[in-house]
Amino acid sequence: MNDVRILIVDDEADIALILKLQLEDAGYRTARARDGLEALEVLARERYDLILLDIRMPRLDGIEVLERIRRDWPDLVVVMMTAHGSEDIAVEAMKKGAVDYISKPFSSDDMKKRVERAIQYNRTRLENERLQREVEEERRKMEAILHGMAEALVAVDRQGLVMSVNRTAEELFGVAAAAVYSHPVEELVTAAIPADRLPCRVVLATGEPCLDVAYDLRLPGRVVPVLSSAAPLVNAAGEMIGSVEIIRDISALKALEQEREDFVSMLSHDLKTPITAIVGSIDLVKEGRLGPVNAEQKMYLESAVESCAEMVDMIDTLLDVHRFEAGRMVTTLGDEELGPLLQRTVDRFEPVARNGGLSLTITLPHEPVTFPVDRKKFARLIGNLISNSLKFTTDGGIEVRAEVLDDVATVAERIPAGSYPPESLPRQGRYLLVAVSDTGAGIPADSLVTIFDRFVQARNRKLGKASGTGLGLAFCRKVMDAHHGFIWAESEQENGSTFLMLFPLGMD
Repeated sequence: MNDVRILIVDDEADIALILKLQLEDAGYRTARARDGLEALEVLARERYDLILLDIRMPRLDGIEVLERIRRDWPDLVVVMMTAHGSEDIAVEAMKKGAVDYISKPFSSDDMKKRVERAIQYNRTRLENERLQREVEEERRKMEAILHGMAEALVAVDRQGLVMSVNRTAEELFGVAAAAVYSHPVEELVTAAIPADRLPCRVVLATGEPCLDVAYDLRLPGRVVPVLSSAAPLVNAAGEMIGSVEIIRDISALKALEQEREDFVSMLSHDLKTPITAIVGSIDLVKEGRLGPVNAEQKMYLESAVESCAEMVDMIDTLLDVHRFEAGRMVTTLGDEELGPLLQRTVDRFEPVARNGGLSLTITLPHEPVTFPVDRKKFARLIGNLISNSLKFTTDGGIEVRAEVLDDVATVAERIPAGSYPPESLPRQGRYLLVAVSDTGAGIPADSLVTIFDRFVQARNRKLGKASGTGLGLAFCRKVMDAHHGFIWAESEQENGSTFLMLFPLGMD
């Protein structure tokens, strides 16, 4: 037996009994009301899924009962019962909300089919209503999300006509959504770039996302710098029906960028100038021009000069990293012979290594190697790595070695995941491999990628002789990027570290 409950409302007891027996035989649960008023009383007390309602009854006829049911129990399925020849009244009842009608006398099979069909119809209707409510809820949620976005959103159709904008866009452009509906997007988004280069237009033309396009938005009385991205809008069949563009006001970021420019300028001029004066003053004292200086005093003065030089080097490194990021660092490539270039750089650090009780060796290819490189930046690159090794190596030594790779693939496989986009890694061609190895404290595995970020140092590297700023390796990464090369580190804690660089030599 199923859970469907049917209320039979008929003043004729024999017909009601026949219906009851036939429906219960079909698995339904039934009850009977003798007239319309009793039916309403029963419905007020108990829940039913379907009511078989006779049209002609004493006290309250079926049409009046139907009207009350539609008002008070809208989900209840009503099937009318009428005597033969009264079909017009039954049709009128259906217009008022009945699902179907049965003409008396009726066959058992026809009655059961109509009941089953009415129940199925109501289930489908209720399910559709539920789905519609869920869709409406999701629509409202999405609308709330879109209207709550900090970025402006503009959706256009395949012709580039505005379909929708969110509240942020209304505020940014100073218009109501209804006022720009079906207008060309160029009338809303007035930019300092050609209309066909607007990200939403690019998407319509190519079918592909268009990301991170910076342009100036021309608004009444002001110009707003924005960063914009757009993506295709597709329907359920996967067909593109338009595009949606997200526009982000980056005025605050521009202001921060200007503050950074001002700060870097301050570093360049306001800090280096007094340091130069300090060094000049110390030199005057150290040379004895202001009076005799003993050996111990001279040692301290030289230490002060070295500290000033370290400060200047830190400032220069920060400035260089900033110039690289701003695209203002000029890299001048020229064909240089590796051996002399590398030897001159290593020779500068040999006295420091010797004083620290460390060995500093260099291993070069048997044949001379010439490669395209910016000589000054290469010298600083290798110098930074050697200096870094000297800080964190207390025993053993440092080796600088170079070799030519005819097949770079095997070495490139060693570059840690996350260091570079996988598609950018070299898979063939000749490369120059330069490595700087030390026997120092080593680097934790979870730091091998992040140490090339600005102001980042590996945790155990802080145990070295000097703390540094975390800019040296960031500068090295920028130099390698400028040479279209690659840099990474390999290390085992307490077993030293190796920094490896790949410089392209061209294809065979």
